[in-house]
Amino acid sequence: MGFLDTLKEVITNKPSNLREPKFIKEFNESNKQLKELEELLKVVSKETAKEIEQDMKLLSYGLLGEKNVAYELKNSHMPILILHNLYLKYNELTAQIDFIVISQRFILVIECKNMIGDMEITKSGDFIRYFKTTNGKVYKKEGIYSPIVQNERHVELIRDILKNEGYFKKTDFGMIQHVVTIANPKAIINSKCAKKELTEHIIKHEQLINKVKQLYDSNKDGHWFPEESMYKITDAIMKYNSTYAIDYEKKYGVSFIYNHKKNETCDKNEKPTFNKETIEVENKNIIEKSYCIEESSIYKELKEYRLGKSREEKIKPYFLYNNKELEAIIKVKPKTIDELKSIRGFGDVKCEKYGADIIEIVKSNL
Repeated sequence: MGFLDTLKEVITNKPSNLREPKFIKEFNESNKQLKELEELLKVVSKETAKEIEQDMKLLSYGLLGEKNVAYELKNSHMPILILHNLYLKYNELTAQIDFIVISQRFILVIECKNMIGDMEITKSGDFIRYFKTTNGKVYKKEGIYSPIVQNERHVELIRDILKNEGYFKKTDFGMIQHVVTIANPKAIINSKCAKKELTEHIIKHEQLINKVKQLYDSNKDGHWFPEESMYKITDAIMKYNSTYAIDYEKKYGVSFIYNHKKNETCDKNEKPTFNKETIEVENKNIIEKSYCIEESSIYKELKEYRLGKSREEKIKPYFLYNNKELEAIIKVKPKTIDELKSIRGFGDVKCEKYGADIIEIVKSNL
């Protein structure tokens, strides 16, 4: 694709205008979600505050990791276009993507992980995270959804978008690559048993520039994008970008009200204020409803199902879902797979393996 246009540039000796990295959608350290959580933290109960503080900590880690990746890309000195923090919606599918890099010779989808703890990739492709004390003793381990599978789904969505927009044919599919960057320099990745097709997609963030240059140098067949097409591709992707809205009521059992009416124009720098009375009443109701949660039939059934499945698969029960996630199921009462996915900790893999059973248990207890 674009070979004749690129050849024309070479023959006419017309140089490319793009010489350095250019952010089409910039990395922004000022995070709206973090600001909203800071405001929410001021008025919620102590129990909810602990949960919010933990989420803020993880969010801050993630932002730091993305900042490191943005720095590496900005200092790559390569003619690339960069998109950051996308929420793509296409054909009833969604994808949250950290970075997309568009070059004349490739498109790279980057998933950034600033992980707490060490990580092991097993022979079967499972990802397990280990938490250690300061003495190096493992006190907790948990399975996580494969970031590689997640990235592969993102790649498929981008391919569909570009094909639909008329910029891609089947022969162009191989130009989209993906990589997971581990942004925590202290993280140890044990991948000695993992297959090569997995490990080649996982790198430390300081290796990113070399990865980008490797992808650029490896495409020597002249099957490249002219510069004009690079910009058209970014426009096609941005066409399906939208804003991801956090449902605080579903996530924490609280709601907030902005200090302006929906139809009024507000100052962009204006901070949201929260309705404390509404939050206190809702928290009280939640406490009353969950007071005897462990005695409820749905709690017992979900716990029994978890135990049975864990013995069947010879894994720890919390690999399926921990007690906090179990209580979230009871609170949300998901009736569809999409509703189950809205609960933190339930990605595509868990939903595919256990979703139908969990939903059946929920429905039987409505």
